Amino acid sequence: MNYRINNLHRPIDSKPEAYEAEIEKITGLKAGDYTWRRHRESVDARKGRTMRFTAAVDIITDKKVRKNKQILPVKEAPYDLSPIETTERPVVVGAGPAGLFCAWVLAKRGMAPILLERGDAVEDRVKKVEAFWETGELDPESNVQFGEGGAGTFSDGKLTSRSKDPRGRTVLELFSRLAEDESILYKKKPHVGTDALRKVLVLLRKELEHMGAEIHFRTALKSMAKDKEGYLLTTNKGDFRAKYVVLALGHSARDSFFMLHEKGVAMEQKPFAVGFRIEEPQAAINESQYGDMCRFLPAADYSLTAKVEEKGVYTFCMCPGGKVVAAASEEGGVVTNGMSYKARDGENANAAVLVTVDHTTYGEGVLAGVEFQRKIEQKVFAMTKSYKAPIESASSYLYGEETAAVTPTYKPGTFFADLHTIYPEELDRALTAGLKDMGRRFPALIEKAILTAPETRSSSPVRITRDSASLESISHENLYPAGEGAGYAGGIVSSAIDGMRVAEKIIEKEKNHVRN
Repeated sequence: MNYRINNLHRPIDSKPEAYEAEIEKITGLKAGDYTWRRHRESVDARKGRTMRFTAAVDIITDKKVRKNKQILPVKEAPYDLSPIETTERPVVVGAGPAGLFCAWVLAKRGMAPILLERGDAVEDRVKKVEAFWETGELDPESNVQFGEGGAGTFSDGKLTSRSKDPRGRTVLELFSRLAEDESILYKKKPHVGTDALRKVLVLLRKELEHMGAEIHFRTALKSMAKDKEGYLLTTNKGDFRAKYVVLALGHSARDSFFMLHEKGVAMEQKPFAVGFRIEEPQAAINESQYGDMCRFLPAADYSLTAKVEEKGVYTFCMCPGGKVVAAASEEGGVVTNGMSYKARDGENANAAVLVTVDHTTYGEGVLAGVEFQRKIEQKVFAMTKSYKAPIESASSYLYGEETAAVTPTYKPGTFFADLHTIYPEELDRALTAGLKDMGRRFPALIEKAILTAPETRSSSPVRITRDSASLESISHENLYPAGEGAGYAGGIVSSAIDGMRVAEKIIEKEKNHVRN
C-alpha cells in the first residue's frame, strides 16, 4: 500500500533521514518495513517559531500501518497516454511549454504532430542570445522571447503553479526525469535554472522525434487560411496543411496577433502589467528571510504586494542569485527580464516590480495593449538609439537621495536616467507608492537596490478567445489557442498544463470522428 504522511518536521541543519524516526513513531513501522520519499518539502520560517523543514512524505509498505489522522492512503490514477488509431497530424505553432507539452501528449498517443518554431533550436538560440547581450546585435526571430523552449528558456525556470490540476504532476515528473533531479518532485518551489533547462529541451526534442514528431525550426507563421479540407499555414519555409492547428504562440508574437486579427480570428484585449526590474544583494535577502540560519539554506526569495489607488503593485518572477537580461524581440525596442542558473549563486537577486494596466490606460481596440508595450520599449530605445537600459537607484527614484547600490548585471549596458519619465503619470505614481510600501515592510528589497527599465512583457496583452468546453477558437473550428500567448496561462507549468488539455481535446474529437 501507498500512504502519505503530512506535517513531518526536521531541523534546518539535519539530513532528510531525520524524518524516519517520526515516520516510524506515527506508523508503528520499523526500519526495513517500508520505503519512502518526499512528496513536498518547504522551509517553515514563520516568526515566533524555530526555523525548520516541514514535509509530506509518501511511504510504500506491505505491513499493517497504525491508524492516524496524519496518514492517508494514496490513490493516484496514472495520466492516460494510451495511443489511438489515426493518420491525422496536428500542427502545433510554437515550441514553448504549451506547444512542447501539447506535442508530447499528441506524440505519446499516436498523432505524430508537426511542430513549427520561428526561432532556433536551443543550442543555436543560446549563441544568438549571448551574442546580443555582448554586442547589441539582435536577431528578431531567435532571441530571449523566440526559440525552442519559449521565453522560459532564459528565466529562473520556475516550476511552480497555483493550479491544482493533476496534470501538473505529470509535468514535474517529465522535468524531473529529463533533468535527473528528484527535488523537482518535492520542493514547494522547484526550479530548473536556465542552464539545466537548456539540457532538458535537447532531451525532450529527441524524445519527441523518437515518437514521430516532426520539428521545424526557423519556420515562422506568416498567414493562415481555412477551407473545407482544414487549414493551410503559410510560413517562410513553405506551406503546411492540417485538420487541427494549435496556436501556442507565446506572449511576444505580435506579428502573429496582427495577422490573426486581420484573418478574423476572435480575440480580445486583456490586462497585463508593466514596471521595472529591481536588483539587490542576495546576501541581504538571505539574512532578512533566514537570519543566521541562511548558511544552511539555498538562496532566499520573496513575494510582495501593495494596493495603490485601486491598482495592484507586486513583485513577480523573482530570480534568486540571478541577473537582469535584455529580452527584446523587435528591433528598436528595449525590454528587460530576469534569469537564474540552477545554482542561483550570483551576488545579486532580482525581481520584476509591476503595476497592473488595462484599457483605462492604453485605450480601446483589441491590439491597443500591444501598441502600448511597443511605445514604451521604443521610447527607451530612442534615449540612446541602442539596447542599453536606463537605471536608477531605488533611493533616488523613491526619495531623491542617491546612496550606494549594487552593480547592475544587465547587458549590453546601462545608463543613468530619471525613471519617472518612462511610464504615464498614474502608473509611475502607483509604482512609486507601491515600492515605498513594500520597502517599509521589507527593507532588504530597496536597500542598495538598482532599478532597470522597462519590464513590459509580464504576460500577453491579448486573449485569443476559445470555447471553455471544447477549447476551440470561438470563430474557427479545429483551431486551438493555447498557453500564455493565447491568454490562458502564466508560467512554465500552467502553460504546459494548458497545452496538455488542448491535446486531450484534439484526441477526443479525433476519436469521435473515427468512431462515427
